[in-house]
Amino acid sequence: TDARRDQDHVRTLVLNDASLPDRTAFLLGASDVSPAPRLAADARLLADAGCALLAMPCNTAHAFADDIRRAAGVPLVSMVDAAADVCRGAGLRQVGVLATAGTVACGLYGRALAARGIGCAYPDEALQARVTALIYDEAKAGRALDPCAVAYLCGTMAARGCDGVLLGCTELSCDLPAAGAALPVPVVDALA
Repeated sequence: TDARRDQDHVRTLVLNDASLPDRTAFLLGASDVSPAPRLAADARLLADAGCALLAMPCNTAHAFADDIRRAAGVPLVSMVDAAADVCRGAGLRQVGVLATAGTVACGLYGRALAARGIGCAYPDEALQARVTALIYDEAKAGRALDPCAVAYLCGTMAARGCDGVLLGCTELSCDLPAAGAALPVPVVDALA
């Protein structure tokens, strides 16, 4: 919002459903409890409260975006499409995606980038294990992130031929300011 005073901001209603079933666990088959019904119910609640537009700051939950849109009947901003558009605008040709194993497994960013003529590379198994540990064992656990963690991951993806990296997990976004100028390639932050 281009705001100069409090009254210039967009009216916002936030629903933080922290007890939502784990999206990645469901997508990987480690849980049979789908988050889709709760996400749909939350979307309906927001729409019924008068929200005309929904935004969801969880990349992995976008695997259930169609369920949410059907339930709410109002537009849902896709952070996946928005981030892929930024990659295209930056002229990136091969983007490394750092995300939860659930986001990787369902190919959210692979499809969005391919639709824009951009190649997508995901970490190999060993690097994905590091990404997962950073997300779950550090960020989600409330621990301070190593300021070099995201820079290391980006450097590894750059060494594997990526001319840019997309942070496809909001927990990784928390480390981006600390990485600062140490980033070896352009980084697109889906949360931004």
